[in-house]
Amino acid sequence: MKKQWKEELRRRRDMKNKKMEKTYNEDADDENPFDELENPNNEAEPVVMPDMVLPPSFDSENPIYRYRYWDSADRLLVRPVLDTHGWDHDVGYDGVNVEKTLIIGDKVPASISGQITKDKKEANLQLECAASLKHGEHSSTLAGFDVQTLGKSLAYTLRSETRFSNFKRNKTAGGLSLSYLGNTLAGGMKLEDTLMVGKRLKFVVNGGAMVGGRDVAYGGSLEATLRDKDYPIGQTLTTFGLSVMNWHGDLAIGGNLQSQFAVGRKTTMVTRANLNNRGSGQISIRTSSSDQLQIALIGLIPLMRSILSGRLFGPPYSTQ
Repeated sequence: MKKQWKEELRRRRDMKNKKMEKTYNEDADDENPFDELENPNNEAEPVVMPDMVLPPSFDSENPIYRYRYWDSADRLLVRPVLDTHGWDHDVGYDGVNVEKTLIIGDKVPASISGQITKDKKEANLQLECAASLKHGEHSSTLAGFDVQTLGKSLAYTLRSETRFSNFKRNKTAGGLSLSYLGNTLAGGMKLEDTLMVGKRLKFVVNGGAMVGGRDVAYGGSLEATLRDKDYPIGQTLTTFGLSVMNWHGDLAIGGNLQSQFAVGRKTTMVTRANLNNRGSGQISIRTSSSDQLQIALIGLIPLMRSILSGRLFGPPYSTQ
């Protein structure tokens, strides 16, 4: 298995090098004036997307042809929003979704997506616009504008995030956000740093603050992840996290621990535990297996627990 993984990494590295050489050769070649004559239409042709399944109806007509849509890279992607529990029982569509991707100035990729849904009582709007700008080889900036319905008002959010790699194994990110809802204006900021120690240990530290009116909230977290030396072939993975939040002088501290390891060749076990400064916590164990016999044996655990606790053979119900 390890040998196959190394061969896969070598194959991906070779493909990346060939792609870089191909890009360099294309940039070095002079522009061919006969390309437009040989390829008069370079735009991708739109493709009809598969029909969506309509919910059952008493109507004999199946109006699925009304909601067919096209998929094309150079056009708006408009498709219906299906709601099986909506108020329109005959058709089941009560909204429309619009998506568009484009490149601004041949350097800035951008995307626009929006969705409008409506029922008998209210209408909901979701709009998201985002654009990314790359600064050199090790840094990039993402800016976005979001609009969504919250209750009977619209919430507007302007956000920006910059990521850069100052070292080979260290990445830093910083972001700002500004939100407006009703008559309230809130702003926030965050800083995040990711550090790789060797090939197995990873640290992520982040902190931020939110300001709204006269209220200020602070928060931060620390996460450490230890992977198997053969990861992802080896499934052993341990993560420890610590989070802190302060709002109005109320300090909340929480810690969590998660461990994943293999039990045999066909079984994986994941354990989680969390605890906060108020004394509340949770412990969970999850097991997944590709062996059907082991899954059946695990299913007997709740039954045995009921037998031992006396719930299965408890006293009969009184008829008085």
